[in-house]
Amino acid sequence: MINKERILVGLQWFILFALFAYDGFSYLPQSSNFALFKSIYYILIFVAFLFVIALQSHKGIIPYQQIGRISWIVQLYVWLYFARLFYDFMIANVEQEIVTNPFAAVFLYANAAIIPFYGLRFFRWDLIDTKRLNLGLLLIFLTMGVVSLNYIFTGKALEYLGSDGRFMGNESMDTIAFGHLGTSITILAITLWHQDDIRLWHKLLSIFAILAGLFISIAAGSRGAIVALIVCVLAYMYLQGHRRTLFIVIPILILVIYLTLPVVNDVLVQYNNHSMERLYNSLYNQEAMTGGVTSNRDILYQQAWEHFTDSPIIGYSFFIKGEYAHNSILESFIGLGIVGGVLFLIIITYALYAVKKLTMLDKRYMFICLLFIQYLCYSIFSRTLSMLPLFWLSMFLVIIYHSKEKSIA
Repeated sequence: MINKERILVGLQWFILFALFAYDGFSYLPQSSNFALFKSIYYILIFVAFLFVIALQSHKGIIPYQQIGRISWIVQLYVWLYFARLFYDFMIANVEQEIVTNPFAAVFLYANAAIIPFYGLRFFRWDLIDTKRLNLGLLLIFLTMGVVSLNYIFTGKALEYLGSDGRFMGNESMDTIAFGHLGTSITILAITLWHQDDIRLWHKLLSIFAILAGLFISIAAGSRGAIVALIVCVLAYMYLQGHRRTLFIVIPILILVIYLTLPVVNDVLVQYNNHSMERLYNSLYNQEAMTGGVTSNRDILYQQAWEHFTDSPIIGYSFFIKGEYAHNSILESFIGLGIVGGVLFLIIITYALYAVKKLTMLDKRYMFICLLFIQYLCYSIFSRTLSMLPLFWLSMFLVIIYHSKEKSIA
């Protein structure tokens, strides 16, 4: 006889791990033909969601988890976003340099935001052990990191390394995503270390993961990933109750980075590694930077604001002369108008409130909460929301877990 609950548990674990591993494709070289793999990957996840919903059905009643009024706000925002994305890509053919296949971009967004929002609410969360989830994610992220580091150590990535230490993402790997992988590994390992019921081998693995994560962040040469790491560490201290210590740690941390960066950069350059030059030039040699310290983001921000003021009600587009705004808040306002922008601010404010409440209840939620903060930083400095699957996933999980804990209380 088929054990439906065992199948349900297996499918839930598969979906969660597969969703978290979305960005694994970002660390593969272009020659890997990963577009085909991604399509198959997304279809498998979608089918798994359908099986979960079917298994949860009993006599026509599906236990669909309610998450309160925020659910209607999130739904309105994600569908408004979908409508604008579909219009830009499929109807208006707006000038853009982001993707070569517009349908693929719409398909990615649906799999990143819409399907998980509804599918995850059919989950039996009592069957998911958060500690096991964290350990499993650490192993997945470390595996992705090892694959990418191998690509660097074999010299393949160095063939496409620019003078400012950034890999050419279209040729080798996605530099920014690679840096954020290192940040994710580091903050996950830090949170595991301080779990009350963690074993010795878990702590040893955490030490290795912290070192590996920091190395990956440095090797990527992405300033945004390093900034997100610092923000997450400070958020971790705040959520752990060390709020007064922050006033001492923040200036010391800034001073240490400023003083040690030239030394670290010189050592790496001696080994033909220019990954820290971009950060070094940002502080010490701004004239050497192409596009300036902001990488021309200040120009994009100004243009985005002008487009918003021209069309504040219905929005303008997600794209500015082929580029995206590199800021999720601005993106929401210019693409969806004042309604979409305000909805986005409400959602992230609620999610940050949920972060504080969750970490007070159970430290096992700390990684999911910090991951949301990391990807919120990611979205504010880089990327378009339509291509940030882990932003949506981490935000949905924070909201769902918060709702679950409230219902128990």
